[in-house]
Amino acid sequence: MVLNIPETLSDILHEIGEIGGENAYLVGGSVRDLLLERNNIDIDIVVEGDAISVAKQLQNRWKGTCQTHSQFGTATVTPANPDRPKVDFVTARSETYKKSGTLPKVEPGTLTEDLQRRDFSINALAMYLKKNAFGTIIDETGGIEDLKNGIIRVLHNNSYDDDPTRIFRAYRYSARYNFNIAEPDKPLIEKAIPLIANLSGERIRNEIDRIFLEDKSRQIIQNLAKVGIFEKIYPELKITSSLSCDLNIVERTITWAAEHTEDIDIQSEQLYWMAMFGLEKKQVIPTYHIEAICFRLVLPHQLSRVTKSTQQLRNDVETNNDLRSIFDNVDVKLSENAIYEFHNGKWCIVDIDNKATYVFDDGTIFTVQTPIITYRKLVKLLASFRETDAPSKIYNDLISFPIETLILGYMNNELSKVHRTFIGDYLLTLRKTRPLITGKDLIQWGEVPGDNFDVILSDLFNQQLDGKIKTKSEAFNYYTSQKMQ
Repeated sequence: MVLNIPETLSDILHEIGEIGGENAYLVGGSVRDLLLERNNIDIDIVVEGDAISVAKQLQNRWKGTCQTHSQFGTATVTPANPDRPKVDFVTARSETYKKSGTLPKVEPGTLTEDLQRRDFSINALAMYLKKNAFGTIIDETGGIEDLKNGIIRVLHNNSYDDDPTRIFRAYRYSARYNFNIAEPDKPLIEKAIPLIANLSGERIRNEIDRIFLEDKSRQIIQNLAKVGIFEKIYPELKITSSLSCDLNIVERTITWAAEHTEDIDIQSEQLYWMAMFGLEKKQVIPTYHIEAICFRLVLPHQLSRVTKSTQQLRNDVETNNDLRSIFDNVDVKLSENAIYEFHNGKWCIVDIDNKATYVFDDGTIFTVQTPIITYRKLVKLLASFRETDAPSKIYNDLISFPIETLILGYMNNELSKVHRTFIGDYLLTLRKTRPLITGKDLIQWGEVPGDNFDVILSDLFNQQLDGKIKTKSEAFNYYTSQKMQ
C-alpha cells in the first residue's frame, strides 16, 4: 500500500517532524485511514520521550492553545487558525493489566511497546515524520497485510480478556470497513464476553455511544446482540425487533432538529438510547429495568430521595440481609426476588415482584429518575388528548417533557396525525411564545407581590396561548374583570 497524503496534512506532519525529529511518529487510526484513503480528521502523534514538550513547541509556532495532562504524558494543541486541525500528542508507553476489565498500569515506553499495547493490528501502525524517512510505515504486527485482506485481528490471545471493550470495537471496525473478524479471534471473543460484566458502566456506555455515531450502527448493534453482549451488560437489556426502524426514526429526528431547533442543543445520545429500549407502544423492557440500566451505564438520570433528609440510616452494609433490614426500618418492603448489585460506588436494588428500582448510598434510599423513559410517558399522555383541546392545555401538558422526547414523537409516523400535530404546534409555535405580561406589569397595575403572582401570570399566559389576549391592554382588561369577580 502506498500512502497518498493530502498536501495540507503533509505540510502539518512535516512541521511536526521538524519539531519532534526522530522521536515523533504518526500512529494508529491516522495511519490506517491514510492507507485506506479514508478521510480522518484525527492527527495522533506518539513521541518517544516528552510528548508535552513537543506539543508546547508546536503551540508556540501555531500561536494556539495547549491542553496538557502531565500525569498521563498527553497534550492537545489547538491552532489559532481555525482551518488547521487540532493535534493530539501522547508519550510512548507500555501497559500491563492486573485484572480483566480494569484500566491498565501505564509506564513510559518505546514506540514498539506503544504499538504492541494497541487493540488491533490495523491500529498498530506508525509512520516516520523525520525528514529522511518521512512517510515510511512501521509495521511490526502485520497490520498492512490485514488491511489488504480486510481482517480485524488482535495482537495476542489475552487481548480481549485484558480489555473486553475491544469486543465492541472489533465489531465497530468490522462494519465500518466491511472487514471480517479473524477466525482465531472469534473463540477469544466468546471466551471474553462474560468479562463484560467487569467493566464500569461508563466505559460500556462510551463504547455504545461511539457505535451510535457509525453509519452502520444498526448492523453493529445487531451483530453484538447475536453474540450475547447485551445480556452480559444487564440480563434484561434485550434488543427489540423494531430496532432498525426505531434507529431510522432517530436519524430523521436528529436531522429535523438541526433544521428547526437551533435554539436548543439536542442530546442525540438520549434519542439513541430511547430507540435501544424500543419506541413501540408495547414495550419489551419494563420501566424499572430501564431505570436500573440507566444507573448501571451512567446514562442521564437523577436520584430522587425516598427517605427524609433527617433519616440517616446505617451504612455498614455487608450482606443482602443488611439492606433488607434497612429498607424494612423505613417501611419499604423488598420482595424475596429482589436483586442486589454494587455499581458506581452504590448499591442498586431491583425489586422484580414490586416492579421498582432503588439505589442505596451513604445511609439514604433513592429511586432512579431518567429522561430515557419519558417517551413512554408521552405516548401514554397523548392517548388522553382530544382534537378540541386548547393550546394552553397542550402547552402545559408538554412543557415538562425533554425536547428530545417531543421531537422523537413528532417524527414517529406510528403516532396518529392528530397527536403529531399537537406536538408540532408545541415545538414550532407554542414553545416559542413569550408572555405579554410579566411581574413588573402586575406591580404597575397595583398588584402586591406574593404567592398569587404565579397564579395570575399563569392564567394570563394561558389566555394568551388560546388567542383570547393579544395585547397588553386586552390583558389588563381581563385582569381587571377577574379582580372584580
